[in-house]
Amino acid sequence: MIIYHPAHDVNHCSYRILNVLYAVKSNELHCDMLKIINFYYVYPHLLKDMESYPRPLNYQAKKIRNIRDSFELTPNPSSLFFEMNPTHETAISSLHQRSLISIERNIVSLERQKLPHSLIQEFKNDKLTKSDLFKILVECLPKVKLDGDNGLKAKSGLMEYKYD
Repeated sequence: MIIYHPAHDVNHCSYRILNVLYAVKSNELHCDMLKIINFYYVYPHLLKDMESYPRPLNYQAKKIRNIRDSFELTPNPSSLFFEMNPTHETAISSLHQRSLISIERNIVSLERQKLPHSLIQEFKNDKLTKSDLFKILVECLPKVKLDGDNGLKAKSGLMEYKYD
């Protein structure tokens, strides 16, 4: 039996990365922020597991609480995030080799002019891009401080932050 999950699909991950970078105001994100957003793109219900929401995410707490729980049992979020890392790295590397993104000092930037028009149409037609969840992912999360005791890495529990 073959079991498919988009979390481990490099092509789906590439789509998510491009969709997020296209939607983010500056078309660029820190690599770690991009990985966290990508994680919550696949497992949005795990946003509810944060011990407390950092600003400006705390203003979206009601919308986050209304996210439907997954039908599947999900293990520990930090182990899921760790398991997704090879997929993230492969997708980022592949997009960089195709010149769809550039990476400088851990900042991943979308090469917007190189995106195929048909892919942009897919982004615009994607139901998720019109949802409150997507707005939280691309408008609120990028504004959250990444490092430190009150940063997104600490609050989510997904990444080590003490040595940043």
